[in-house]
Amino acid sequence: MPSRPGSILASVAAGARLGVVERRRKVDLPALVEATVTALSPVPGVQTTILQSYLALTGQDLARSSFYDRFTEPFADLIRELAVRAVRAVREAEPRDELAGDLGVLLEQFTDVRVADSTTHLLKRLARGWAPSTSKTKLAGVKLHAVFSLRDHLPVEQHITAQRVHDNKAFPEWTMEPGTLSLFDLGYIDVERFIAAIVRGAHFLTRLKTNHNPKIVRVHVGKGSRRAARGLSLDDALEQRLLEPDKGVIDIDVLLTSGDKEAAARVVGIENDNGVEMHWYLTSVGRDVLDARDVAEAYRLRWVIELLWKQLKSGAGLDTILAWRESAVHALVHAKIVALCLARMLELSVLRKDDDALQTRLALMLVLTRAAPLLHTIAMMSRGVTLEQLEERIELIAIKAAQARNQRRERARRKREADLGRCH
Repeated sequence: MPSRPGSILASVAAGARLGVVERRRKVDLPALVEATVTALSPVPGVQTTILQSYLALTGQDLARSSFYDRFTEPFADLIRELAVRAVRAVREAEPRDELAGDLGVLLEQFTDVRVADSTTHLLKRLARGWAPSTSKTKLAGVKLHAVFSLRDHLPVEQHITAQRVHDNKAFPEWTMEPGTLSLFDLGYIDVERFIAAIVRGAHFLTRLKTNHNPKIVRVHVGKGSRRAARGLSLDDALEQRLLEPDKGVIDIDVLLTSGDKEAAARVVGIENDNGVEMHWYLTSVGRDVLDARDVAEAYRLRWVIELLWKQLKSGAGLDTILAWRESAVHALVHAKIVALCLARMLELSVLRKDDDALQTRLALMLVLTRAAPLLHTIAMMSRGVTLEQLEERIELIAIKAAQARNQRRERARRKREADLGRCH
């Protein structure tokens, strides 16, 4: 937490370097960071929760509009940097050997197994200038893109774009490092990317698009005329019945081509339980590592990233962000990554004390949410806040909450009157 002396100095130093701290603004930067990260209320309006926490930590009397103006681009950069540091800190504390056992043979063969995905958060229409959405009714929205490591269940990289930016375009190519295995859904299909990955020693596993029709080089598993199937496209070989499943499995070598670039890869087909439909996969993982059915099982590991989104949305309160200015949205979203790391630290603490008391990550995120007032209490005690000062801060928070309520009521009244005026 930023209340620790070392963290306070680091926050102030980073804030000065990034331009967050200005002499004309007397802002308690560590308190602002702490209040932002621990704003885990499930009630919509993250910035209001941050303001209340900041008032409790500092006792400063600030106008709501003035406080919200502090969510500047430099502050967003500070929170983004803090998120990177938090992930790094958790990685250094993670018992990697224990986590590696969950993936078995994959982490014996690859330095890391990663999943790429994104989640969407709709914003107020005021944000449509910088974050246009794909919806005609919800005009603004952002996407949080992440490459998620299955080795330690933390993001390797995360960034924010407008909702209209396609997942494939936003994918960070550098995360496909030599020796890693990346899992993709259909939104990330890019043959040129896959060829480049094969050339540099990175591996991938994805579903095969229905319109992707690679040329067969060799049939390893499958009935029919293997020799005649060579050189044909996959669709042609299936249509001519030169290639059919053998005990529900097809496993072939194919040639990927993009312009003048080409590379060998592997296509696996697995019949579903009723034997009617085939599920197709494209991968560069060799048969010595994963047989055909293991390819399908490995692809199912993609579901783990849904737990990350669940943690961020239901646990850290990603869905409660109502801000619309770009700098504020960026700061708040990256603050959720920091909160995720705090929950992971809590999980590690629980596991060290009692290995049998294994808690789900979502449950621990909810524990952190409930514990946020306790964290603020500890922070105030470390600052020497007296009981009288605490009472003053409670009164100050009550005044600000009442002002906010009255402003909302006034806006609602004006809207009703305007609507009635249009009706008449």
